[in-house]
Amino acid sequence: MINKLLQIYGLGRIALSRSVSGVRKIVLILVLLFGIAVILVLISPQGRSGFHTILFVLQMLDSPLKPQEWFIKQPTRYETVYSIPTGQMLSDIYRIPDDRKRAGILLFLGANAAGKDDPDVIKLGDALARSGFVVMFHWSQSMGLQNNLDPREIENLVGAFQYLRDLEFVDPNKVGIGGFSVGGSFALVAASDSRIRDDIAFVNSFGGYYDAHDLFLQIATRSIITGEKNMDWNVDELTWNVFVNELIESLDSQNDREILEQRYTQTNELIDANLGQLSEEALRIVTLIEGTSRGEASDIMSDLPERFRVDLDRISPRNYLGEVNADILIMHDRGDTLIPVSESRNLLVNLRGRSGFHYTETSIFDHVRPSKSGTLIHMLKGGTKFGTHMYRIIRFAR
Repeated sequence: MINKLLQIYGLGRIALSRSVSGVRKIVLILVLLFGIAVILVLISPQGRSGFHTILFVLQMLDSPLKPQEWFIKQPTRYETVYSIPTGQMLSDIYRIPDDRKRAGILLFLGANAAGKDDPDVIKLGDALARSGFVVMFHWSQSMGLQNNLDPREIENLVGAFQYLRDLEFVDPNKVGIGGFSVGGSFALVAASDSRIRDDIAFVNSFGGYYDAHDLFLQIATRSIITGEKNMDWNVDELTWNVFVNELIESLDSQNDREILEQRYTQTNELIDANLGQLSEEALRIVTLIEGTSRGEASDIMSDLPERFRVDLDRISPRNYLGEVNADILIMHDRGDTLIPVSESRNLLVNLRGRSGFHYTETSIFDHVRPSKSGTLIHMLKGGTKFGTHMYRIIRFAR
């Protein structure tokens, strides 16, 4: 009996030993296969682009891990002043300081943009530079902190793009342009310019509008207009301020402008002003500012000074999409209260089926800034969409 038990014990030890040996072999094989997969990923252009996209997304979103900083050194950031036909321009450049020619990206933050020392701006510049770009932020002296729209910035963006493209450390065949909010729409218009459109690799608009006329009409009616349907819109204060400033600037009378500026723009609350001294034209502007019906707003808008309506045409992407040769990427957050997502959906309708076009909707941003709220699953889904979008940009840098 004892001999039989010893035999069984011995056979069990042999079987266990063989089993452990088998597990070790399987683990070894899996580790080897994983290592080979990592190597294959990192040596292929698609794999490297995917790897750097993951690092970028984790860097930008509210992630506790920031592995991009582990693998890639800190970029340098410096201010550059340069001359273009319209005058002297000011920009910030972020880049990895080496001798390599890298892809470039020109970014425009639009009206009342965050300043150059804003933490999110610095984080974006650093993260894109670590992803392989020379990043250039164009700072508008007229739009930056003044709550207005300036069509002249289209020309300035063209000059800024030419300056970036010609830098000795930039690959001129891999330069794109992008913008946020109003800046995204301006970037789309600038990308149609015949002086640079054949040199632009891609144009990216995040949270932009399709038609400035329609956007102003929707602000005046406090509603989002899609076809014949209207949805109530609680217009964000920043959007309303830009709208008010543009309407006031359209007036010829200095007296009209001063009265309306006193009432609407000089304090955080509406103050009494002598509206009885206003011209009929200015009173119609007041109607738009205070909010009115779709029909009345449309009638007033059509009677605004021609130069004002021409300026809205000049900054409306809908008039220029057919002249853009670059890949077009559009992104918008569904809950955006500054510029409704319907504006980018209008872009989608008009660009669907176009070669090189990609459209993304997310719900993990507050307008164009990463949101700090949301469940893990929600952020994972949104982050995946964001990453898929950014892969199409980051691949130009690899």
